[in-house]
Amino acid sequence: MKKPELNITPFVDIMLVLLAILMVSVTVSTYQEKTVNLPEGSKTTPAAKKATITITIPNSKYVIVNGMKLSLKNFLEEFNLKFGKYNKNSLVYIAADKDIKYGTFMRVYASVVKTGFTQIGLLTK
Repeated sequence: MKKPELNITPFVDIMLVLLAILMVSVTVSTYQEKTVNLPEGSKTTPAAKKATITITIPNSKYVIVNGMKLSLKNFLEEFNLKFGKYNKNSLVYIAADKDIKYGTFMRVYASVVKTGFTQIGLLTK
């Protein structure tokens, strides 16, 4: 009677794939950017200012929309209540301080998209 042989080739293949995944994930988590200072915009002539909604994010506490101060905590609800009736093809411009955290900006941007607006522009210097 023959003794069974152990075939370790599939085991080695699986371990190499797991090692490659581990190496890639460690590299990505190590080299994440801390802060990003946005560059200035181009010096061409500005587009016609026909924006119906202008959103300004001066800090992480509140947002100013067409001169009205809205809290960032309840921004989606307040924005939808006050501007949800606008034409969804209206232009929306977002101006954020360059020191604002990316998550804060994306929260405001996602709220505008969830409300249904499709033409969103970002303002620079």
